[in-house]
Amino acid sequence: MTITETIIADRLQPVAFDLYRDIHKGIRAELFSVVAEAGRTDPADDADAAALAAQVHRTVQLLVDHAEHEDGVLQPVLELHAPTLAEQVAADHLALERRLDLLAALATEASAASERRALLHELYIELALFTADYLRHQDTEERQVGQLLQSAVGVDGVIELHMAIIGNMAPQQLISGLAVMFPAMNVDDRTELLGGMKATAPDEVFQGVWSLARSVLSADDHRAVAVRLGIA
Repeated sequence: MTITETIIADRLQPVAFDLYRDIHKGIRAELFSVVAEAGRTDPADDADAAALAAQVHRTVQLLVDHAEHEDGVLQPVLELHAPTLAEQVAADHLALERRLDLLAALATEASAASERRALLHELYIELALFTADYLRHQDTEERQVGQLLQSAVGVDGVIELHMAIIGNMAPQQLISGLAVMFPAMNVDDRTELLGGMKATAPDEVFQGVWSLARSVLSADDHRAVAVRLGIA
């Protein structure tokens, strides 16, 4: 098989309902942001170092929560229909979570140190390597797990799994997730999510999420969604 044939064969096959798309966009944006921030943090600035540590800890918590939600709902389905893939995903989650502990500890140590230039650089390198490995894990989920779930339980079944994940989330986890997702999504993604919520959720729930979107989006991006939704 030629390189071109390999690339074509490995192209992403879209699924009818992608339960990974929006949250993975948000996670990627958070990882890219925290890596960049670690690279430019002023070692002599205590406030800068403390802000970076707080950002690292928020990102770590986001990833821990995300893995727990996946493990609780998706892992049993994988174990039933694709045990080898389920084993790979579980091993990835365990290995990545152990490295999250290191990142959190490094961020705390660097923030508290009086001489922190070397520690900040170590944190930067570890964050960058973690991000590279996490992206590979996301790719496995998007290319393989998404297809497997659709084949195993059908589109309606995948939607039910997605709703089960949301149903297991605490309100603050939902808010935190949406806050990182909205800026990373495109206007079609945002319109689809908010439009579905507007059509099915109680008005007070929609208004709360709409207000959250306004707080994390630029004025132009928020207006673009409002026009799509017919509420501009």
